[in-house]
Amino acid sequence: MQNDVTLVRGIYREYLEWAKSLLVLAETCAIKECPDRREVLQTVFRLQLLYNERESIRFEFLIGSNTPDIGTWKSLSMINERLLKEWSPIEEADLKQGNSTYINVLQGIEDLEKKVDSPALDEPFVALTRNTSYRDARQSFAKRIKLLNEKLGL
Repeated sequence: MQNDVTLVRGIYREYLEWAKSLLVLAETCAIKECPDRREVLQTVFRLQLLYNERESIRFEFLIGSNTPDIGTWKSLSMINERLLKEWSPIEEADLKQGNSTYINVLQGIEDLEKKVDSPALDEPFVALTRNTSYRDARQSFAKRIKLLNEKLGL
């Protein structure tokens, strides 16, 4: 079991770091493409980074709780589904009770979600998909995800 935990933790942490790097690059590229939308872009990318941090904290909480389903996580999608769709109110309450950082992340998410202006993001995101640096990074990220999933499947 410990080897499973070590393997899954390492893979998931690597995934989160790659995702974070891609978000930072995406923000830089999007602002470069649409500098007049800087504020709304900074808001939405900060929100995405907070989602990333929330998932990291939830993951570590599950790993620390010796949850028996760790051995069944054979893909990053399965892990993310567990952290998002299958996250229980009891787990949420337990994590909030003992983790002020988590509470701060949740508050940051709540605050930023109120500020997201989705229509203002349309043009920058279309421009972002045409940005060569971002497209290349997304392709690298997709390849890395495939490799990480293969490692999880072993």
